[in-house]
This record gives sequence, C-alpha cells and structure tokens, in this order.
Amino acid sequence: MNATLLVALIVVPAVTVVFALFLVMWRERTTPRTAAVAIVSGVVLAAWLVGTCKAALSGFYFPPMSGPPPVGVQLTVALAGLTLCLVASPSLRSLLTNQQNLIRLNVWRLVGAVFVALMFAGQVPALWALPAGLGDVAIGATAFWVAGRLDEPGGVRRAVIFNWLGLLDLVVAVGLGMTISPGPTQLFHLTPSGEVLTHFPLVLVPTFLVPLAVMVHVVSLRQLLGASWRVRRPA
Repeated sequence: MNATLLVALIVVPAVTVVFALFLVMWRERTTPRTAAVAIVSGVVLAAWLVGTCKAALSGFYFPPMSGPPPVGVQLTVALAGLTLCLVASPSLRSLLTNQQNLIRLNVWRLVGAVFVALMFAGQVPALWALPAGLGDVAIGATAFWVAGRLDEPGGVRRAVIFNWLGLLDLVVAVGLGMTISPGPTQLFHLTPSGEVLTHFPLVLVPTFLVPLAVMVHVVSLRQLLGASWRVRRPA
C-alpha cells in the first residue's frame, strides 16, 4: 500500500477521534468547571497524539532485542493514566454520560479494513490482520445501529454485548500483535512479520487509539450496568 495513503488512513481517523471525543465532552458540559475540564481534556488528547506521532517517527517504538516492548509499555501507562483521570475527576466522568455518543465513537474501528488491505498487499500477516481487522470492522459498522436502538426494548442488553465484544476484539488484536512482532514477546515467526505494527503510522493504533477505545468501552459498560455519573445542572 502506498505510504502516503497509509498515513492518511491512520492519522485522519486518529485526529477525528480526538475532535469527536472533545465534542462529546463539550456537549455535556453543565458548569464553567466542566467546560474547562472538556477543553483541558481535548488539549491533552491532542498533545498525546502529537507526542506519539513524533516518538513513532523517531523510531521509539521499534522492538528491542530484550526488555519490555515500548508499545506495550505505552499502552499500559496510557490505560493507567486514563483510569486515574476518571477516578480522580467527577467532572470528567460527568462529561462521559451520553451512551449513544460513546457507542458512536467506535465507528473509527472501520479502520480495521486497512489491516485486511495490508494483508492482501503482503505487508502484515493474516494471523493478525484477519481477526483484528474483521473484528474492528464489525464493531465500527454496527456502532451507529446499536446506538440508535439503545432506547428500544433490549437496547441496553445489546449495547452491553456490543461493548464486551469490542473489548474482546481489542484484547485479541493487541495479544496477537505482541506475538508476531519481533522482540521478547514474539511467538510466531512469520513472513511478513508484524514489525510494521511498530512503525509510523500503524503504531498509533496500539499506542493511542486502542487505549482510548478501551476507555470508551469501559465507561459505557460501567454506566450501562448501573453506575450513574451525571451531575445536576445548576439552578
């Protein structure tokens, strides 16, 4: 696949996710404080994406011969950081209460079609591309359908199943990615290998898009299963 086209197919969805997530939070603001939290969150997300792009372009995520893989380290740190922010900030939690919008955010997963295209181009192994790519496409293609029927009978149950399947797909994709990429976690030595997954722009998926997707699924599930994060509007 053409390198410029690949950059566009990965970077544009990543930028769109940042804007869409900010818009979701901005529309839920109820006080000056929550408005400020939405703005700060949007800035932090943009800075995270830019920093990840710069690190990727410098080769920071290339697999080491020993020690923990940088991709796995960043994924772990990102998930821990997102969890800490949600636990520590009721204002942030209150901005993530519109279930329909949270579910719609998963439409970016249609980018999984790129993984399948790369497989046919001989750039990534089928062992990773088929389950990761087709799973992502299935989640992305049904996101608006699930969100639009959330208030119908069985809609909540359907949304819960959707979120669990979305999480399962992410776990499978990340797990398989670790086993095919050169480094201490590699189990399968394939041709082509998964080394391209540690290069820009594909490395943006596990280091930026995946932790955000995990967070969105967990937040959505937490509320669908009974938690209430809404705050009262001021009189």
